[in-house]
Amino acid sequence: MHLILVVLMVVLPQRLKHLLARHVLKWEIHPTAYVGRSLILVDKVTLGPGSSIGPGNVIRDLAELRLGEGASIATRNRIAGIPLSSTVFTKPTRDPSLVLGDYAMITVAHELDCSDRIELEDYAVVAGFRCSILTHNLNLVKDRFESKPVVLGARSVVMSNCTLLSAGVPERSIISAGSVVTTPLTANLTLYRGNPAEAVRALPESLRFFHRVGLQAQIADEVAALQDL
Repeated sequence: MHLILVVLMVVLPQRLKHLLARHVLKWEIHPTAYVGRSLILVDKVTLGPGSSIGPGNVIRDLAELRLGEGASIATRNRIAGIPLSSTVFTKPTRDPSLVLGDYAMITVAHELDCSDRIELEDYAVVAGFRCSILTHNLNLVKDRFESKPVVLGARSVVMSNCTLLSAGVPERSIISAGSVVTTPLTANLTLYRGNPAEAVRALPESLRFFHRVGLQAQIADEVAALQDL
């Protein structure tokens, strides 16, 4: 029955989606939140004021999906967790969730492995296309899967075609397109590039991207401008 209701959410008009989400699926959904034609199979959903999930996304097997004010997931993203009931992992505190802070953004055609928690802090952006964020790995010594949360710091940005392997991003930092992050990065206000990603240069604190306010119309232009760095 739950699956049938979730499929109905894909095709219903917005007003009926809100009614079904709020009263039947028990989502916490703000009246100004928008849900496009996406499949969302999640235990707990919270959508803040002005948040949005565009069309063509598949979001499944999460314990929680939470979007803060103005946060957005654009289109054609694949976001999957592994339920806590699975015996694949032995970590007792694993949290298969996706949390977006205020005005955080995931753009187009990214792959997110939420075996453990992925969190985008306020104004953090997974930009461009085809990024992969993995929260689990195979420990070849122990021959078992392990998981680790991944956090993108506030006002950080990950550009197109990057891969994050159980490693986060410092606040107000930029990961250049095509980079691979394999170990924790620590320096704020830094441009990282390469495989593995390494610090290239310091970034000016005055960069407008680090000071933008909650106006979604400005974000796309500012993300595009970062492609030139």
